[in-house]
Amino acid sequence: MDSTMQWQVRSAVPLDRQELRVYLLADDRQFFAADDRLLKLRDVLARKEIKKAVFVAGEDLSSGDYLIPLQSFSPLNIWESVKAAAAQALGVAREMKLSGVTLVLDAPDALGFHKKALEGIMLGGYRFATFKKEAREESLLPEITFVVGALDAVAINADLQRTEKVCATVNRVRHLVDQPAANLGPEELTAACLDIAKRSDLLVEVWDESRLRREGYAGLLAVGRGSERPPRMVQLQYHPAGESRFHVALVGKGITFDSGGISLKPSASMEEMKRDMAGAAAVIGAMEIIAALKPSVSVTGIVVLAENMPDARAQRPGDVLVMKNGTSVEVKNTDAEGRLVLVDGILRAVELNPDYLLDIATLTGACLVALGTRIAGVLGEQKVVDRLCKAGENCGEMLWQLPLEQGYKEDLKSDIADLANVGSDRYAGTIRGALFLQEFVPPELPWAHLDIAGPSFVNKKWKYFAPGATGFGARVLAGFVKNL
Repeated sequence: MDSTMQWQVRSAVPLDRQELRVYLLADDRQFFAADDRLLKLRDVLARKEIKKAVFVAGEDLSSGDYLIPLQSFSPLNIWESVKAAAAQALGVAREMKLSGVTLVLDAPDALGFHKKALEGIMLGGYRFATFKKEAREESLLPEITFVVGALDAVAINADLQRTEKVCATVNRVRHLVDQPAANLGPEELTAACLDIAKRSDLLVEVWDESRLRREGYAGLLAVGRGSERPPRMVQLQYHPAGESRFHVALVGKGITFDSGGISLKPSASMEEMKRDMAGAAAVIGAMEIIAALKPSVSVTGIVVLAENMPDARAQRPGDVLVMKNGTSVEVKNTDAEGRLVLVDGILRAVELNPDYLLDIATLTGACLVALGTRIAGVLGEQKVVDRLCKAGENCGEMLWQLPLEQGYKEDLKSDIADLANVGSDRYAGTIRGALFLQEFVPPELPWAHLDIAGPSFVNKKWKYFAPGATGFGARVLAGFVKNL
């Protein structure tokens, strides 16, 4: 699954190798130092304004210089354009079957762009090729050389090492989400958590079906009842070596396959419901990134894992659940199961008395309708929302705040229980989902909810992502923690 990645930092362009030398062009900044080595490139630049990428072949036509204008990636911002350009160069090198790519970023204006380029290469190089015959060939990446000139090579090296760790984790998140549901149920995802906990020195605790029943986690038990694969809840904990400034709790929805239960989904695109555990995968990835970056903040990651199937034992519309805190919920639609399992994770997190609580889920199709496949919805306390949006901006993952309109709570009333899990119509579905979750969060606890139904998975190439899982959310959550 992991792409083989090798890179190095050099002060000068290695002209003696058969490889692709990449130069990024922008209107308002210079990304490479145009000395006498680059007379040929300067001639190309002087002839016309470059609107699209230009390849200047070497003498044997098997290598050469590749000039990429960043404005061709409009409307992406400069950082995302660098990632997309680097991913494009990687694609060209693969097509030419070259073993090396050199990125020339040696001018003062280039500081900070090296890690963005590596991000584009690693994220752009990922393919879910487990079941393809050419899987090994697809996973190999050319060796990447970063030319930095007189820039601080030591600092750039450290930046690149951190970036490599983060991107490798994001690609592991994508691999989890891309797995067929037959291969990745609650138990298999629990095993992945145990493996990450061991690798990253995280404390881990698992709730099996018996413990869930004993401790009153009604949401997971009800949703998982229709499947032969029993539900699980997993808690991962990171504690810094020194004093902890804050404690952050992260809760992720992990429905490993969502048929809709008795309220069965339409068959069209149901195969994509393997991705309904992308919120849990984001929390797992965030915990791995946090353990690698070692911030002075304690973090607890809780993933709630179940498969929603329409077996004879499955919960029915009209059933009433009594959640761990005593709140009763009428299940009007078994396809609104994500909020039921998230409540269990939220109630567990509240027991730990965190300073911040974040939950993340592919919760509603309504968010996909409202914001499309490129933007996640976020709702909650303003200061928490602002911090999340800033973390998203830093890593190129866009969040858009939706109003947590309290008037819509009226739509969650039930005649026979304290709450209904859905409203009486299909409107404001994302807001209602967040309001339902808010009922289980103490008012004094800073909280936000991320709905990543859209950008967690794409059906066609987007920026530097191949079709499939994007790993959306892992870097946002880790960035929120790091920025504290």
